[in-house]
Amino acid sequence: MRIINLIAALSVLIFLSGCGKKEEKPVTEQKKTETTQQQQTTNTQSAGGMQIYKISAVEDAKGEKTIPNLTWEENGKKVNLSDMKGKVLFLNFWATWCGPCKKEMPELSEINTELKDKDFKMYGINVFQRGNTTVEDILKTIPVSYPILDGNDNVVKAFEKASGAPMDGVPTTFVVDKTGKIVETLVGSRDKATFMSLIKKYL
Repeated sequence: MRIINLIAALSVLIFLSGCGKKEEKPVTEQKKTETTQQQQTTNTQSAGGMQIYKISAVEDAKGEKTIPNLTWEENGKKVNLSDMKGKVLFLNFWATWCGPCKKEMPELSEINTELKDKDFKMYGINVFQRGNTTVEDILKTIPVSYPILDGNDNVVKAFEKASGAPMDGVPTTFVVDKTGKIVETLVGSRDKATFMSLIKKYL
């Protein structure tokens, strides 16, 4: 009887230990997870219509409030953010674990669709990666009409330097005018009407 009681007590203890706060993974395990996620992110358009591109190079901004230059490969061709001059850019930094980020994505997708014939380009930039949830996992449940760039700490640092302020949280959104200058920085989520009003000031 004592053995049965001991086994029951141990079972309860094991069950309870799996329901608490998620502990940080060891550094080696984090690196393995990051490597796996990087391998899953392709340089070309992903299956199922997902547009996910891995940023391959980051260059610091050339002047104050000027955006850094990001480079990635899209369908076998190199694309540079600096080539987007002449367009209003909407750069939305987000993370897979961020609830407010995911909540605003459907409206961002609507904005992108409505402005597709304007001098406008929207990118979602995934940063602050942690855990096992991938960008693909999110886009399966929240499909978007705009491309997603798979970012890293270097991207965050370059934008912090360009904007002159730390990126303390996500979502953080930069609106960039047609000359490549950061004209609006929004920390936290906003509704569609607010975003549209800001974008139209610079179109």
